[in-house]
Formats: sequence, C-alpha cells, structure tokens
Amino acid sequence: MRSSNTLVLLLLVSAIAIVIHPYFVAPQGGLSPEFIRWHVYVVNGLSNNTTLFLHCKSKDDDLGVQNLSAGTNFTWSFQQNIFRRTLFWCYVSKDDNAHAAFKVFWQDVLLFHKCSWKNCIWTAKDDGIYIKDLARDLDEFRGKWEP
Repeated sequence: MRSSNTLVLLLLVSAIAIVIHPYFVAPQGGLSPEFIRWHVYVVNGLSNNTTLFLHCKSKDDDLGVQNLSAGTNFTWSFQQNIFRRTLFWCYVSKDDNAHAAFKVFWQDVLLFHKCSWKNCIWTAKDDGIYIKDLARDLDEFRGKWEP
C-alpha cells in the first residue's frame, strides 16, 4: 500500500512540474525567479488624425472602451494563467465605420517568438491590422478592415 501512495505522489508532483515548468524558465533557457510578464500594445497608426475606437477583453477581464488619437497606444500587462489558456481579443473601428475583430494574445509559440517572449505590438493602419514581428523587425499584415 505504501508504494502505491508513493507512486501517486510522484505522479502528482510530476504533473504539477510539467504544468508550471514553462513559467519558471526564461525563453533563453536561463532560470527566471518569476512568471513571464506579457505586455500587449495596440497602436493607432492611422493617418489624417483618425481616431481609433478600441475595446479589448478576455474571458475574465474587460479592459474598457478606448478612443485612441493618432500615434497613441493602449497597453496592458498580465501573467498567463497556470493552464496557459489566456486569450485576449480586441474590436477596433475607425471614423469611416470600417472595423476589425482579432485575437491579440493566445497560446502559440509562433506568436511568442514574434512578441520576443514579452511584448506583443499590434498596429491599426489605413489598410488593416498588423503585428510587429520583433524577431525580424517588421510589421506583418494580419487582417483587413471590414466594411
């Protein structure tokens, strides 16, 4: 009976270690004393002093409505939940009623590389929505405005 209890305890500790491990190891492989803190930026890159209407949220957090002047941004930071299911999305629209809805953070290693494991930068431009690929130092087109 004692060995079965030990086995159950060992399996439980192993399962917890597997879930928590990514939060204590920095992307470069070095140990990090705290969880990775993510920062998301949504930038108004529209021309002609166009105001950007922005509403971002997750399942648990409504970040409120923002009206961004040209050249400004809205940002927030958070730690990914323990089960790595954190998801944030935004709805944006501009003066001509064109709009877009898109995810700005989700569990995806490719996204994490673009964000350099820290900063996800999204920009609304005249022709659509872009993410800054920090690893390659370029803006990547992710979607067009809908009428």
